[in-house]
Amino acid sequence: MKKLLSVCAVLCLMSVYVFANPFDKFNSVLNSAGSDSQAKHYLNNLANDMGAVMTGGNFGVSASLGLTNFDLSLKLNTVNVDSEIIRAEGTTQLYVPMLYASLGLPLGFEVLAKYSYFYESNLYGGGLRYRVYESSVMFIPSVTVQGVYTMANVADGSNKFDSNNIALGAVATFPIPIVTPYIGIGWDKTEVKAKSSDREGMTGSDDGFGYSFGISISAAVINGNIGVSYYDGVPNYTLGLNMGF
Repeated sequence: MKKLLSVCAVLCLMSVYVFANPFDKFNSVLNSAGSDSQAKHYLNNLANDMGAVMTGGNFGVSASLGLTNFDLSLKLNTVNVDSEIIRAEGTTQLYVPMLYASLGLPLGFEVLAKYSYFYESNLYGGGLRYRVYESSVMFIPSVTVQGVYTMANVADGSNKFDSNNIALGAVATFPIPIVTPYIGIGWDKTEVKAKSSDREGMTGSDDGFGYSFGISISAAVINGNIGVSYYDGVPNYTLGLNMGF
């Protein structure tokens, strides 16, 4: 089982190094903007794409936490992007590997943490999940609510910006054996702050509602999951493995 997770980790890390860095036109696009309002428009659109990156993988089935109430997940998120800054590099999709950890607490709470290193940039975050209702009937869903805060420090040579995201959501999970479907709905807000270019210090933001659906496939203590999320029309595809300890 450890070997399986190790192989998936290597594949996820390899996936981000076979593509050009999507942020290396950050300075040139902002510098070429004809006005501050146009530059802010570019940053707002970048915030939209970064929001999809940062919320990717937040939704999913709360898996069996095992004997120690601890769960570790490895996910690969594929995000379709449309902002001028990323498209200037010729990139239409980002591939973001992400490591998730969950620790169960009394009274139905779970502490969440996540980390990613992608395109020479760091992303990390944390949050809390609460089990509102747990069902054992196939057609009556279990319900959880969650809040996750995420930060990203993007640096591609002289192209630099910071981003943060707050995401609130609820997930309904249907307790069907082996193949467990889920649906989720949420709201998020993302801010991007330029740390380089002629517009250093300028910020852009985006917020909106989104939804997600997917399935978890369970086999002993290993669970696979496949999901799709949409925020502001931006699709995010998630493929992952997780293990309870």
